[in-house]
Amino acid sequence: GVLTDATGAPVNLRNFALPPPASRSAARHVMAVVGTSMNAGKTTAAASLIRGLRDSGLRVGACKVTGTGSGGDVWSMADAGADHVLDFTDVGFATTAGAPIELVEDGANTLVSRLEAIGVDVVVVEVADGLLQRETSALLNRTSFASRLDSIVLAAADSMGALAGADWLRARDLPLRAVTGLLTASPLAAREAQDGLAVDVIDTKCLSDPT
Repeated sequence: GVLTDATGAPVNLRNFALPPPASRSAARHVMAVVGTSMNAGKTTAAASLIRGLRDSGLRVGACKVTGTGSGGDVWSMADAGADHVLDFTDVGFATTAGAPIELVEDGANTLVSRLEAIGVDVVVVEVADGLLQRETSALLNRTSFASRLDSIVLAAADSMGALAGADWLRARDLPLRAVTGLLTASPLAAREAQDGLAVDVIDTKCLSDPT
């Protein structure tokens, strides 16, 4: 069946979407975690970053701007110690898959702005799936969203993906600062990636260390 309101009209999640904040402020730093694919280690990397930043004395806001609604990723960010956590369901999407890019972009910007308005020091933004996925690629190619990112951490499943992902980000002048993810479970894969990269490959567990 379909859930309806008192008038009989179908209820839609978009009816409850958060609006952009009335005034815009800026966090000290907005950091995005992106990946080469699904299951590359993005959520683990984001949670580790949140814990490390929090333990260094910073207030951290976290959001996941694309994906399909489920609690796991949001709960992992909250469990890691984020002061406030939002995701795309808070701006009216049960899923962003196939949604108009303009609406996805507006939603992503609203999520970041809402966290900045709270007054956090750092916003950690997780973008779902891989760099070539439709919504991920479009968001990172849109100036209004990409220009807000002070740094990007790339989660990669293997060394070849790390090199290709770094090249993709560099071609768009996006601020890649480090590579992490599933490949760091293999010392050989991490060394292979490091040999071809101009940024550090950092073990995911080390991201939770405040130093």
